[in-house]
Amino acid sequence: MNNDPRHRVEHRQLWIDKVRDGLEKTGSREDIELSFRILSLAELTGATVESVMMLPRDRLTDALNSHGLMGHLPTEAINALMASGYPHEEIAPSNLKTCKEKVGGALNWCALDILWNPETHIMLLDDGTAKAIADSSNSEITAAELQHLPHNPCLIEFYRPIEVAEKVKRGVRLRAVGFETIGQSEAPAAVVCFYLDYWQTTNRGGARSPATIGIWFGGLNVLTVDRAARSQIGFESASEIEEGITNACLRVARNLWDFVTSRSIRYEQVQRKPLRHTGTSPGRISEAQSNSDRQVSILFISRDSKSPVSESKTDRPTPRPWDHQIEIPGTFHEFVYCAKCGDLHRHDLLGQACRKCGEMVGPRINLRVEKYWHSPYVKGPEGTPLKNVVRDVRYKKPPV
Repeated sequence: MNNDPRHRVEHRQLWIDKVRDGLEKTGSREDIELSFRILSLAELTGATVESVMMLPRDRLTDALNSHGLMGHLPTEAINALMASGYPHEEIAPSNLKTCKEKVGGALNWCALDILWNPETHIMLLDDGTAKAIADSSNSEITAAELQHLPHNPCLIEFYRPIEVAEKVKRGVRLRAVGFETIGQSEAPAAVVCFYLDYWQTTNRGGARSPATIGIWFGGLNVLTVDRAARSQIGFESASEIEEGITNACLRVARNLWDFVTSRSIRYEQVQRKPLRHTGTSPGRISEAQSNSDRQVSILFISRDSKSPVSESKTDRPTPRPWDHQIEIPGTFHEFVYCAKCGDLHRHDLLGQACRKCGEMVGPRINLRVEKYWHSPYVKGPEGTPLKNVVRDVRYKKPPV
């Protein structure tokens, strides 16, 4: 099997191709969004989905209008949050149910929109690098940071599935992660969707779609897990296992966001051959979607940086010859810049004047922080044995 990502992009079908091929059989985007509106209306009113679907068209329209579900679902969710005080006040308990149901409907729609939207920027990432990034130690991502995505929406597909949260239940096998910003600067909101390496069959013509975990950022902490994902992972709602998997997904989202927005990342655009769609209604495929299917970005780390070479090499000590190899783990490196002039600034000089323009840099103003992902690599001469290095990991003693 050829493991070159470029070969896969140019000559093989990607995972997203199979997904879109299946979505073409489910119906139009308008019909699917209407089904999400009906589901949200049933949750808000306490009625069954079947009874809501049996309503006459005019009564259904009136009911959707009265509950603020007739517009675009993400927009309706943002409006409901802002009407309840977000981001300046906490959501009142009386508005909590309404906001949660509308946010849940928006999450379901965004999970589909990221896969189907012709504007979605498709990126392919090597599974080894993706796994190292996912396992990195980092803080959780916030809605405000997700407002600055390089592409909106975007989908990161892994060359092969990666497994996260191995210590929680059986772990979760991810095939792709999608990001979409739907808020405003004064009310930031974003969605991160995790697509599992597992298919579920819909009721529309036997079509299939990936099992999905969706997380909402902004105003509320809302998690949506479809039935297929719950059955594969095996956990109940509001359980410790769900909390552990949610925290793992938050960390993966943060790490991938740091990776994609790092200035060391390069996007190699690869033009693809037109794909053969097997959907039942090929006339629904727009020109924009046809064009977007022909381009994918391969993510890789730039190796353009060169270390300065000293003029006098005689002063350097003779390096000790290596008789083994060691594995250097991947990690993030932070760089601090003066936001005004872009000059590199040291961490221990925060709160002092920039050496180039004289403006105060930090600790909270005139500051730009960028992260650089250093991939794991093996150090040492080729052909020598790999030596396990025991590193001193300091930890706090448990309380007595």
